[in-house]
Amino acid sequence: MTPRDPATPEETARRFVAERGPRLHALALRLCADPADAEELAFRALERALPRLSGLRPGSDVDAWLRTVLLNLWRNDRRAARRRPEAEPPPGAAPDPAALPDPAPAPDEQAAARADAEAARRAVAALPPRLRAPVVLHYFEGLGVADAARALRVPAGTVKFRLFEARLLLKRMLKDWIDR
Repeated sequence: MTPRDPATPEETARRFVAERGPRLHALALRLCADPADAEELAFRALERALPRLSGLRPGSDVDAWLRTVLLNLWRNDRRAARRRPEAEPPPGAAPDPAALPDPAPAPDEQAAARADAEAARRAVAALPPRLRAPVVLHYFEGLGVADAARALRVPAGTVKFRLFEARLLLKRMLKDWIDR
């Protein structure tokens, strides 16, 4: 689908949501600690993007633009949360940021894989947002450093350093898990 397909606005909106909604929701789940917040964030991003879809230039990277819309909303929400005193949700309440598929071998191996995925989910969710966003964009969304930097509106060197910091922190957080 391109931004200027000859279709009714309703058809265009339906196709846009069907094609891009699941991936946008997955990104929101990786960024938010609460599935309900993630669903609302993805909805708000789609709500904001749909009226502006026809204004995109032909050849625009719609996915990058939509990702930027979502990231901007997420950043605004984080800023607003810092202004009002609230307790952070516990790290265990995090959604599945890694979306790691369970292999289908023996039940004990499946249980071990689920425990490993849960440990990784908790660790990524426990990262500070300034480190979590580059990790999600680079490792889970598959963006290169330059694309992640553009999406986050920071220099590429900053993304590299934040990825380095996040890896160190994750290594410390998962030390027991790694050593077994």
